[in-house]
Amino acid sequence: MTATARRLAKRVLAHGLVRTGWWDVALGSWARRDATVVLTYHRVLETPGPALDYSQPGMVVTAATFERQLSFLERHFDVVPLGALLGDTSRRPGGRPRCVITFDDGWRDNHDLALPILKKHGLPATIYLTTDFIGTDRAFWHTELIYLFLSMRIARFLRDDRVLADYPETVRSGVRQCLGSVVDAVAVDGLIETLKAACDEDVIQRLLTTLAAVAGLQRPLFRGRRFFLDWDQVRHMAAHGFEIGSHGCSHRIMTRLTVEGAREELTRSRAEIEQRLGRGVVHFAFPNENANRTLIDLVARAGYRTACVGHAEDDVAGSGLLTLRRAGMHEGVGIGGSSHDDAVLSLSLFRAPKSRPA
Repeated sequence: MTATARRLAKRVLAHGLVRTGWWDVALGSWARRDATVVLTYHRVLETPGPALDYSQPGMVVTAATFERQLSFLERHFDVVPLGALLGDTSRRPGGRPRCVITFDDGWRDNHDLALPILKKHGLPATIYLTTDFIGTDRAFWHTELIYLFLSMRIARFLRDDRVLADYPETVRSGVRQCLGSVVDAVAVDGLIETLKAACDEDVIQRLLTTLAAVAGLQRPLFRGRRFFLDWDQVRHMAAHGFEIGSHGCSHRIMTRLTVEGAREELTRSRAEIEQRLGRGVVHFAFPNENANRTLIDLVARAGYRTACVGHAEDDVAGSGLLTLRRAGMHEGVGIGGSSHDDAVLSLSLFRAPKSRPA
């Protein structure tokens, strides 16, 4: 099935969901079960262009689309703070289902663009901070990788496979596929996902240093550019409806860390946020949502009360931890054909994982 045919089939299914009344039935069922849809955003950009400000497409939503999505959520859900899911016994059957809005990483545009839109609608949200990046000019490795390929300065240097001889074949193949064909950030997305799956952080960092060197560049690539919030902006967001959670320190995938390394990420990030803001931190989101039972136990022992994970854990009883699965939000969610379509957004949320309060 072609991409056009898939989009058409999705749109037909979405409008069928709404017109037959099944969307309204689902909303009523979620409300009776006290189910909550938890959403993940990353970046909100005004006019991202083909480069998407050097971000993966699944991380970006335009400000206009973000506002349309919020308007839709207001019509169909009670948008509540994440903390409302902890020990809330005041819910009554027959109301509306609940929705929680979260942001990952701590991007600067969350303050500059997302916050004013949320304030306009009077909606709360939670932001998970990667603390080593707050107040710095550092960039995530995938931001640097997209920049390197879009600069078109490395293609002529990498025709010789010897440059990448020490890297796994999946990496060499992914790089070759990108060479000479990259015109936007979307084209680099497959290589980024390959690296996440096949390589640990040290290998990825070494690859970036190699690519920068053959292009005649030095890292860091964005000296003076601030992609992430500073602590004054974090405090401003906290004062205007944002709950602040931890996303670790380094954004390393925690299932690849030692137990001690994972514990250090959990405790140091929490301690820094609490020291900077003067308030407790009870929410955690795993980078890339990669988790296991050992890590969940560590999160609970570190004093958190919620954790966002990629899959539900069968047995967290007694840990005191509420595990949450989220639905990723970006520009393509709710797009039917070439424009926004509320029915398609309904279908996306119909398929989204649902969480229950503690």
